[in-house]
Amino acid sequence: MASLRILWAFAPLGVGLALAFPASADLAAAEAAIAAKKYDTAIAELQPLVSAGDGYAKWKLAQLYLAGHGGSAAEGVSLLQEAAEAGEPEAQSRLGVLYAKGEGVPQSDTEAYKWLSLASRGAAPGVSRIMAQTNQTVVGQRMTPAQRATAETESSQAAAGYQAPAAATAVEPVATAEAPVAAEPAETQVASLPATDAPSGIRLQLASVANEADVDGEWKRLRKRLGAALDGQQLQIERADLGTKGIFYRLQIGPFADRSAAKAACKDINAAGGDCLLVAN
Repeated sequence: MASLRILWAFAPLGVGLALAFPASADLAAAEAAIAAKKYDTAIAELQPLVSAGDGYAKWKLAQLYLAGHGGSAAEGVSLLQEAAEAGEPEAQSRLGVLYAKGEGVPQSDTEAYKWLSLASRGAAPGVSRIMAQTNQTVVGQRMTPAQRATAETESSQAAAGYQAPAAATAVEPVATAEAPVAAEPAETQVASLPATDAPSGIRLQLASVANEADVDGEWKRLRKRLGAALDGQQLQIERADLGTKGIFYRLQIGPFADRSAAKAACKDINAAGGDCLLVAN
């Protein structure tokens, strides 16, 4: 069975139109607390929104619990399921990977494909959509045509059964990226891709862009979004020639002293709403 690894995609700050301004303020306060690594404060800000049924708040709280900041993994999976059912593409994407791997839920390629298909449809253009589409392809390759057809039917039925969240407040776009290299089984995502000109040591990959000229702008966006989680980190660029797909420039940080240090930094990045992938060579 192919090994799927979770790679987070950047989620824009946004709430449904049904929320009043105080709820928006609470969500902004939660985001600020996460960026400052004040996880107890963030959880306290998110819990009333979760109780009110806000899907995006459930997704943010699930991220914290699954990263080991308060709550339990089981509670994180439960919140993730609720957020996915509420139509949050980021939650759908991660839930799909959990089903593909059988982590916290029964292993099911049909469920994985269904949720990844929903995420592929609903995610904004950029990293989030590409990750969902890539994982969906990997899962689909180990299914029969009949199984894929069943999963597509269930996906369509699920899509018709929920109200997709309102469009998020405009934010800076995430640069388009290719599917990243698979690395550490506990951290990230899908299929291995050839790489060249790779930096050495243990690193975390945060994003990838198709044009070298976009590297500086993407790094600035990452620093703005992830804040304190990137304090003191050194940017490294890996040039990857993917043949017919073209050349991509992978934004990485490190090197780290060991895998434990890299995983700790990755947890902080996840909690801040970012994606990370452990790579080493």
